[in-house]
Amino acid sequence: MRFPRLPVFLISIFVGCGSVHTDNAHADEFLIEQSFLRTNIDNRAVRLEALIVKSATATEKLPIALITHGKPAALSDMLNWKASDYAGPARDLAKRGWLAVVVMRRGFGQSDGPQPSPVSCGSTSFVERANADADDLQAAYDAIATRPDADPERAIAIGGSAGGVAVVSLAARNPKYLRGVVSVSGGLRMVDCPKENELVKLFAEYGAASRVPNLWVYAKNDSFFGPELVTRMHAGFLDGGGDVKLVHYDKLGEDGHDMFMSAVGRLRWLTEMDAFLRFRKLPATPRGERVSELMKLLKFDRNQRGFLENYLAAPTYKAMAQAPEGKVWVQYGAGASNTVRKSALDGCRARFKISEPCRLVMENDVWIGAEPQDGAGEP
Repeated sequence: MRFPRLPVFLISIFVGCGSVHTDNAHADEFLIEQSFLRTNIDNRAVRLEALIVKSATATEKLPIALITHGKPAALSDMLNWKASDYAGPARDLAKRGWLAVVVMRRGFGQSDGPQPSPVSCGSTSFVERANADADDLQAAYDAIATRPDADPERAIAIGGSAGGVAVVSLAARNPKYLRGVVSVSGGLRMVDCPKENELVKLFAEYGAASRVPNLWVYAKNDSFFGPELVTRMHAGFLDGGGDVKLVHYDKLGEDGHDMFMSAVGRLRWLTEMDAFLRFRKLPATPRGERVSELMKLLKFDRNQRGFLENYLAAPTYKAMAQAPEGKVWVQYGAGASNTVRKSALDGCRARFKISEPCRLVMENDVWIGAEPQDGAGEP
């Protein structure tokens, strides 16, 4: 889905995923914990690195959103990854009303290792590896479910690449608490031996077992999992009786496999996820009266409603700047709110070639209606 290209609208995409602690000006919008989950897996105490994010204004128990990563091409990079790398998707879920929990699986980042059940070119099945990853997610859920701010009866799991397989594997266990899973560019692959038949077989087995709703999102220019392979995986899962919706974009960026973390990619899968969640009466980006209220403030007509709905679904940090004559400039996916504020103001003046300053009208999903100011400065 694209933002509508309307005469009074222009869009710029700011790509970035920085540290969650780079923005002191708006640090209170989210409560962020860099933590370790003390778990028990296979009768062994295991420490899993985690990042826990929620809205600072939340007072009720929040449903749990588990978020997990893929794997690097070079196994030597596994320890270099960290939970804070995924602060962007965590904020995106937190602002929708979830207790967002980034889980680093065993062998990655600062989580205990080694990685369980590694696969090689000699492996004939991915089942043991995928099940071990699901063990990590289950253990993380068990630890989070005891928190006083968590609603243990409602949870979803979201994963990219190898993490997509992990969430599908968890869903195949049909845990009572799991309301749905979102797999973005999901799959397992080794550079020297792709093992496509084994991957198709894995999804067929999980489809036969799983009754948890799945959402799969891919791009046809994915360098790891191309259209023919995705079609085979999807068919295998469906043939087994699995509940899955497949969204397959024609092209996304230079490599569609980057969808999980890129700004434009996050916009795509977050939008699809919102529809998936709304259908199941789970927290998602607000629409309805909220959109109507903002349209009045911005003096938008009804043809511009879709633009605003897409802005609200777009990844954090984001900002909207408005020129004096009413045109708007949007930037999203930045690592810090002070960065995106300045970029939106500077971009607005530069694109519309105006001497008058633009004004910030929205930061993330909040109307601020700031007075016009110099685009080079802070609001």
